[in-house]
Amino acid sequence: MQSGTVPDDVRRFVLTSIPSVPYAEAVLLLRRSAGEALSSGEVARALYVGERAALELLGLGVETGVLHRDETGYRYQPRDEALARAWDRFAHCYTTQLIVVTQLIHGTSQKSAQLFADAFKLKRET
Repeated sequence: MQSGTVPDDVRRFVLTSIPSVPYAEAVLLLRRSAGEALSSGEVARALYVGERAALELLGLGVETGVLHRDETGYRYQPRDEALARAWDRFAHCYTTQLIVVTQLIHGTSQKSAQLFADAFKLKRET
């Protein structure tokens, strides 16, 4: 892999599955916890976000099938092997090409925000 390039499969994964850097950081934190359950408060403190934000990130992880929640907290537990492999590939690129990957994530979230804003602009004009 060349410096500064992200493989196509990882790029597609980012564009379709990683809505924000905090979300990626939350999932990667739990992934590094090797099956240990973390509370929303622990995740909030580790990511320097409020507990409400941590709960939203963790809830999204549960919804997308990458995290599992039980009475002890949240764990990294992808619903299938394909999702686990996608996160493994993403984690490798995130570690080795942090700037390029975060720019890709930010570009995606900015584009989504612009599309959302444009939808309201179009509604007002009609």
